[in-house]
Amino acid sequence: MNAARLLPLLGLTLSTSAIAADLLPLKNGIYVPVGTACKGASNAEMVNYWGGRSGIGVAQATCTIASISKKGSVYTYRDKCTDIQSGQAIAGGPTVVTVQSATAFRMGGTAYRYCGPKVQF
Repeated sequence: MNAARLLPLLGLTLSTSAIAADLLPLKNGIYVPVGTACKGASNAEMVNYWGGRSGIGVAQATCTIASISKKGSVYTYRDKCTDIQSGQAIAGGPTVVTVQSATAFRMGGTAYRYCGPKVQF
């Protein structure tokens, strides 16, 4: 294949990876409040982050970041959430997240830590 044919494919690959970039610098997976055991944590305690445009969600909702701003390590975003069971929109407001590392953050007065890519029963 000549270079003229490869150029459009390269552009498609670059634009796709730019779209897929995570909006929050966190490792994808499950988080629990600091001091809570990962194994056996309740749905009420766990939150999740799956990267891309997903917001930090809870067990019964899926959230997509609509807008985001950053000041230092503090990220403020607005997301659109949907209840997984009913499909109904869930009202929300701005979410403020202070990222401490790729595996730790503070949100709503609670410090969270990473537990892994899946729930531990």
